[in-house]
Amino acid sequence: MRVLHIVNDAETGGAQTLIEQLLLTRRPEDEAHLLVLLGPGALSPRLEAAATSTTYAHMTRRDLLPVRAARAVRRLVREHRIDVVHSHLQQSDLVNELTPHGAAKVTTLHSSLNLASSRVAGVVWRLAAVFSSRLDAVVACSPTARDFAVDFGYRFPGERILVVPNGTTTAAAPAPEPPGDPVLLHLGRRVPAKDHPTLFRAFAQTRERHPLARLVCAGHGVDPHNRVLTDELARLGLTDAVELLGSVSDVRSLIRASHAMVFSSSEEALPMAGIEALSEGVPVITTDTGDTRVLSVEPFTLVPPRDPEALGAALTRFLDLTPTLREGLRHRSWERARADFDARVTARRYRELYEELTTAS
Repeated sequence: MRVLHIVNDAETGGAQTLIEQLLLTRRPEDEAHLLVLLGPGALSPRLEAAATSTTYAHMTRRDLLPVRAARAVRRLVREHRIDVVHSHLQQSDLVNELTPHGAAKVTTLHSSLNLASSRVAGVVWRLAAVFSSRLDAVVACSPTARDFAVDFGYRFPGERILVVPNGTTTAAAPAPEPPGDPVLLHLGRRVPAKDHPTLFRAFAQTRERHPLARLVCAGHGVDPHNRVLTDELARLGLTDAVELLGSVSDVRSLIRASHAMVFSSSEEALPMAGIEALSEGVPVITTDTGDTRVLSVEPFTLVPPRDPEALGAALTRFLDLTPTLREGLRHRSWERARADFDARVTARRYRELYEELTTAS
């Protein structure tokens, strides 16, 4: 099987992490090539190491007509005799939908809301939905991602959208709780739906009881140059307690160095970072939106969205737990990942889909 994956960029994100897992778990006889619409990013070294080949189209985020990317797709399909072109995220989907390359066309839906950050991106999202009828298969990472596609107006029949939960490689055992002062980790790009203001206000509340706690935030645009974020941290008196890392390549090390992962999203599907946290035995404290409740292994770790007081109370309650209770929570988190989010199961379901499409053609 020869598959070409297309993705918008090589920054830290759920789509990129799924691609990496599919690359790493493919069969030895299979080929998995990668086309990135923009240039190299934080995850490029990892993706390049896992892929059979990696190509960058060097588009910009303002490009509406993906002519350069379409040419790259046609060339790669021809050179590598690609069986399936699998796109991720709407700009990549539009490239896949509009390019007459002759291979089977598959997409994975990673979101349950419109995350278009500009007028151009909004047009791309609408066009991707309109031309989705040209796809041979559509996969959603969660039920709410599927429902969003239907509500948004995807022309691909909703009853034919498959739900395949993302999977990851689960550690052989839960990672030990790191020593030292408590560290809470938030992974997510700088988009309104991730609701950083609620996160910061919740953490400020928790710091009143746990003044040595720290919050580490990573993701595209979540860096010290983002004045909106740094001004909010200064207003709350959290400048020295919160670290903004921006895009990172070694997510697993951040997860292992954390006592818990927190999601403050106002809208979400099923964040891949949460699955990765569970796979290391790191508990997840999250707002209840989309399908995030499957990441929660204790009732108190699931709170309403847009409620900083509730989220702050959950963070405080977690840090109040004894080491023994936190250890139990870590083990249950790891068990959840091993039972429900195995990368090998995800890869097998995708390969079965690829085989079905290529056999039918």
